[in-house]
Amino acid sequence: MLARRTGAGTGEWAGVLAEAACHLHDAVGGGAWGGEAAEDAIEAVETTALALGSAHPDAEAVLAPLHAALGELRRRLGLRTPELLSGTEALPAPRRSVSNPRRSRLGAR
Repeated sequence: MLARRTGAGTGEWAGVLAEAACHLHDAVGGGAWGGEAAEDAIEAVETTALALGSAHPDAEAVLAPLHAALGELRRRLGLRTPELLSGTEALPAPRRSVSNPRRSRLGAR
């Protein structure tokens, strides 16, 4: 069951994320991806999945296949694998910031 009240800004940021995802989908339109764009998009999905991990006691377990699939996609695209997601762990450890230093500064606004 979801909470009636959310953390400060949670709803607003989720709305911004959903809107941005729609714009990204429209912009790609079956076109080519560059390495940095693909890595940023994968990281956005990973970070969103980590945030959703607190939505339900079983959420992390439910999302584990997504993390594995994103790791495999990184491998197939020849992108670096963040240290946190490398290895054979079924679930990634929770993290306070994302691997991209640009992104980890975004929370300080």
